[in-house]
Amino acid sequence: MSHINVTTDDQLHQYCKELAPCEWIAFDTEFVSERTYQPQLCLVQVATASELAIIDALAVEDMTPFWEAIAEPGHETIVHAGRGEVVFCLRAVNRRPAGLFDVQLAAGLAGIEYPASFRTLLGKVLGKTPGSEETRTDWRRRPLSERQIQYALDDVRYLAKIRDALRARLDQLGRL
Repeated sequence: MSHINVTTDDQLHQYCKELAPCEWIAFDTEFVSERTYQPQLCLVQVATASELAIIDALAVEDMTPFWEAIAEPGHETIVHAGRGEVVFCLRAVNRRPAGLFDVQLAAGLAGIEYPASFRTLLGKVLGKTPGSEETRTDWRRRPLSERQIQYALDDVRYLAKIRDALRARLDQLGRL
């Protein structure tokens, strides 16, 4: 699946309108927190049932429309280890993401492993093993390489499938 790049405020406004009817929105962030009081958001990766997107948070001046879209009721928000994502949302719009489903927490409740890295869950739940060569990359550097972009997209590409598998297991266990 190809992806769209969001690099301007106008593009972000348009993209957020496209998110409104989505049943679910999976997202992840890349940020830098070393030597800063608050984390510096660099990139947001998004997956929906129909597309993948990269939002360049360093190029977009105002990320508020995205956080408003994420906090708006009417969809499920899927994350992995989403504490940072929740904090970004709370700081921006004083609301948490709507319908939050954290696959890391769900894996713990399902008896798989807690805390499990995304790569671990991908292997244990879906049997996939993507590369991890960009885990320590500097997300502030531009332009992003194709490897960085693919790594970032892989962080959201499988979230809904992991959620589906974990939801089924939790339902089976009576822990949903």
